[in-house]
Amino acid sequence: MGGFFGFFDYSKAGKGVRKDEPKRSHFAQFWILTQRKFWQIMQLNLLFLLFCVPIVTIGPAMAGMTYVLRQFAAENPVFLLSDFWDNFKSNFKQSFAFGLLQTVFAIIIAYSVQFYFINAPQNMWMYLTLGFSIMVTLLAIFASFYVYLMIVTLDLKLIAIIKNSLIFAVLCMRTNFITLFFLIVVYGVTFIFFPMSMLLVLTILFSFTNFIICYNSYPHIRKYAIEPYLESLREQADAESGAEPQSDESENENVFSDEFKKSPWDKDQ
Repeated sequence: MGGFFGFFDYSKAGKGVRKDEPKRSHFAQFWILTQRKFWQIMQLNLLFLLFCVPIVTIGPAMAGMTYVLRQFAAENPVFLLSDFWDNFKSNFKQSFAFGLLQTVFAIIIAYSVQFYFINAPQNMWMYLTLGFSIMVTLLAIFASFYVYLMIVTLDLKLIAIIKNSLIFAVLCMRTNFITLFFLIVVYGVTFIFFPMSMLLVLTILFSFTNFIICYNSYPHIRKYAIEPYLESLREQADAESGAEPQSDESENENVFSDEFKKSPWDKDQ
C-alpha cells in the first residue's frame, strides 16, 4: 500500500476520464468532479493545514493547494503529495510575498471599514469613504481568486500577476459574484454551526472552497491567457514552416503577455 496507511499515495495518477463521457453543465460537472476527487480533496485540506504556518507559509501552502486543485478542475493527472510539495517550494518567493501583502491589506481594510462604519452617523461624508472601502475590498477579493492560479501557471513577475488579476476581477465580474456567493454560503453555514462544524474545518473546508475558486476562475485564465498564447505559438510554427496561418475570432486576442511554467501541467499543450 502506497503512502502513509493509504494516505498521500502519489505513486499513480488515479482514475482517468473516459473520452466518451457525456457533456454536462458546468454546475453538474463541478459536483461530479467533487465526488470523484472527494477523498483527495480531504487529504489536500490536511496537507494545507500541516504546511500552513500563519503569515510565514500560508502563501506557499496556498500555492501548493491551488496547483493540485487546478489540475482537478482541468481534469488533468495529479500526484497529490509530490505536486503539492513541488509547487510549495518552487513558488515560495512569490506566494510568500503575496500572502504577506494580503495579510497587511486585510488588516488595513478591516480597520478602515470599521472606522468609517462607526463614524459615518456623525459625518455623512464618511458614507462615501465607507462605500469606496467596500468596493476596494470586493475588487481585492475578486482579484485574489486569480493570483495563486497565475502564480502556479504563468511565468510572470508578481506585480504583473496582481495587475492581470485586477483585470480578471473586472472582466469576469459575473463569475466572480457567483463564486463569492457560494463561498459566503459555505463559510456562513460553517460559522452558524460552529463549533459543531469544526470537523469540516479540519477535513475539507479550505480545500473545498478553494476548489470552487479554481473551478470557476481557471477557465477564464485559459480563455484569455493560455489559449491565445498557444495560438500564437501555432501561428509562429506555421510561419516558420511556410504553412498558411489559421485565423481565429477576435475574442482570442491575447490581452496578457505571459510565459508558462516549464511543467507538463496542461494536457492540451
